[in-house]
Amino acid sequence: MSYISKILLAISVLQLVHSGFSSFEFHRLKRHLTLADGIPQGFRLPSDIKAEVVCALVLFTLGIFLSFEKLQHLPLTGSRTPLTQDLYLHEIRMSEATKTDNLIGSETYGDFTFMPSFIDVHARRKEIRTYMQHKNQ
Repeated sequence: MSYISKILLAISVLQLVHSGFSSFEFHRLKRHLTLADGIPQGFRLPSDIKAEVVCALVLFTLGIFLSFEKLQHLPLTGSRTPLTQDLYLHEIRMSEATKTDNLIGSETYGDFTFMPSFIDVHARRKEIRTYMQHKNQ
């Protein structure tokens, strides 16, 4: 669990506790005033308490999502040991992935660099011309 998620969870819990206490105090005051003075039941919970609850729930949700570690999967067959990302998916370094391409002299990104829009047509024609001249000699 990261430090930011702990802070968000603590703030959201404090907000929920405060809004709960405020709501309790409001309902207690409302009941007391209704019994003592006969004030009608038209009082509603103030909007700032409602907004505080919504903000606390949003912060709580963000804190929970930020607290997630790497995914762990349970396999459907076999042993019930959780599979972490380190067990079945490893980081690939580009130099190791293209080592064979580099050894044989192949262009790693040839699909992109040798597209017709990236080829210098005049240089290519000159290569072919010199090749044909050497071949005919």
